[in-house]
Amino acid sequence: MASLSQTGHSPRYSRAARVLHWLTVLLVFTTIPAGLIMVQEGLPRAQQDALFLFHKNIGPIILLLVALRLALRLISPPPPLPATVPALQALAARAVHWLLYLVLVALAISGIVRVQAGGFPMELWDPLLGGMVGKDEALAKSASGFHELAKSVLIVLIALHMGAAALHGLVKRDGVFSRMWPPA
Repeated sequence: MASLSQTGHSPRYSRAARVLHWLTVLLVFTTIPAGLIMVQEGLPRAQQDALFLFHKNIGPIILLLVALRLALRLISPPPPLPATVPALQALAARAVHWLLYLVLVALAISGIVRVQAGGFPMELWDPLLGGMVGKDEALAKSASGFHELAKSVLIVLIALHMGAAALHGLVKRDGVFSRMWPPA
C-alpha cells in the first residue's frame, strides 16, 4: 500500500471493510429509531408489532456484521492514521472504535436475551437461536435495563465518531475521513 507521502492521501480501509462499515451504519441507523418509536405509548398495535419484529430480527444481523468486521481486522488491519493526528486523538479514535464494537455486541446479545427470557419468538432466528435462554422474567427485565443503558452509550459513541469524522472530513481535510469514504 502506498504511503501518504507518495500519494498525497491517507491509505484506505479495504473495500470489504468499507462495505461492512456502511452496511452496519445503515442497519444501526434504522434500528435505533425503530427501537425508540416501538416503545412509545399510544402507538397502534400493528405499527408497534412491525417495529418490534424489525428491531429484534435486525439485531443478530448487526452482531454477524460486527463479527465479520472483527475477523476482517485480524486479516487486514486498518490503515495507519496520518502522522499529523496527535497521539491523544489517535488513542481516543482507537478507544471509540473498540467501544463501538463492544457496545454493538452487548446490545445484540442483551436484545436476544431480553426477547427469549421474555418468552417471545425471534421469528427469523428461532431455527438458529431459539431456546438458548429459557423464559425468566427477572432476566428479561435485567437484559432490558442493560439494553436501554447500552443504547444510550451507543448514541454517545456514534455522536463522538460522527463528530470526529466531520472534523477530519470537513474542517481538517487530512485524509482520515477518506480512509472510509466512499463506501465501496
